[in-house]
Amino acid sequence: MTLAPARPTGPLPPVAPGRPRVTTTTVHRGSVGEAGSMYTRLLATDPDGPNAGALLLTWELRLGVARPGGPAFPVRRSDDGGRTWREVARVVDPLGRGNRYQPVLYELPGDLAHLRAGDLLLAGNAIPADGSTTTLVLHSSRDGGATWRFEAVVDEGGPATYDPSRASTTTSVWEPDLLLLDGVLHVLYADEREKARGMLQTISRRRTEDLRTWTPRETVVGVPNRWTRPGMFVATGPLPDGTYRAVVEVVGPHEVPIHLRTSVDGVDWGDPADLGPQLVAVDGVSLSGTPNLAWCPDGRGGATLVATARHSWADGREANHALVSDDGGATWRSMELPVAAVRRVHGDSSGYSQSVRWNAAGELVQATTVRNAVGSHDVVVAVVEGDWRALVAPDPGAGTMRPGAGALEG
Repeated sequence: MTLAPARPTGPLPPVAPGRPRVTTTTVHRGSVGEAGSMYTRLLATDPDGPNAGALLLTWELRLGVARPGGPAFPVRRSDDGGRTWREVARVVDPLGRGNRYQPVLYELPGDLAHLRAGDLLLAGNAIPADGSTTTLVLHSSRDGGATWRFEAVVDEGGPATYDPSRASTTTSVWEPDLLLLDGVLHVLYADEREKARGMLQTISRRRTEDLRTWTPRETVVGVPNRWTRPGMFVATGPLPDGTYRAVVEVVGPHEVPIHLRTSVDGVDWGDPADLGPQLVAVDGVSLSGTPNLAWCPDGRGGATLVATARHSWADGREANHALVSDDGGATWRSMELPVAAVRRVHGDSSGYSQSVRWNAAGELVQATTVRNAVGSHDVVVAVVEGDWRALVAPDPGAGTMRPGAGALEG
């Protein structure tokens, strides 16, 4: 089924002088009884590649369970920088479990097995209606997202049961992230099967060169104290200096802090037990839960990082910020996100695992979810028309990111 293109719902009210205008589009309106849409995942394709800079978007859409294959991952495409969207596919699980949770889109920067640079991958969590298993699956598209082929099962875990307590016995796998390095696909994901080693949850990795055979899983992040629970690893591609960054959330502390990992080559992420520094801006704003990370050129040959989360903490209250760094993550400044929404640390609120990217014109694009009046969530995309950096809080001239590692032991 192909839906009519989503049209802009119009600009927000006039902004203050010198601040950019934001145009929003409601891509999907959540209906009564629909499980809340989450994990809005944007992909900005290479303007010089076969997808010509198109934006693609997916999210969790758990309606239509009676459809063949159960729930499916929607794929929307925008060819005008994020202002209008059309549905090009709904990707079903051919094994009948249902493509239910945590989708992510990826454009191959190089060749992989029978795929070529510019082809697309879609990974996610296929879960049957009874929640008895969690299966990380991989699909590919060679025509810009219009048609999809099932490629592989990356890994399979136990029931889709969430229990972060110290006494947890769960064995689920969650939240895949993709990275192609020298013709080898790395899939990193949250893994609850290392409790015998004292780890409630780890970030595991499997690799493949042919999309058919996979290396044994290895631990990339893991702290053996049955309290610190790292999850939701999201990595950048190579930054201009050749290094890589990634974010992880840490469940356990009430604040659900976000930490930054660094790699010189995208393969070696250092000591698995070292979470890296916590993301805190110079004005004290910190991020909390379900992180994402993106970067754009800073105009001086370097990179600007933008980290998002489910919400932020500002003066002890839940707020609506991203964090921005121009020095590789050494220091951060806060930025009010374009889409206004009430965000909460607990409950079914807005913004769960939202994302930002930049379109081919260099405009900042945010994809998020907003709790609506019928108790579901709308999927909303915002385009910042003008200098998005005008949304970034000024540097107060003092303070640095404070380290978070070591503060979470218990």
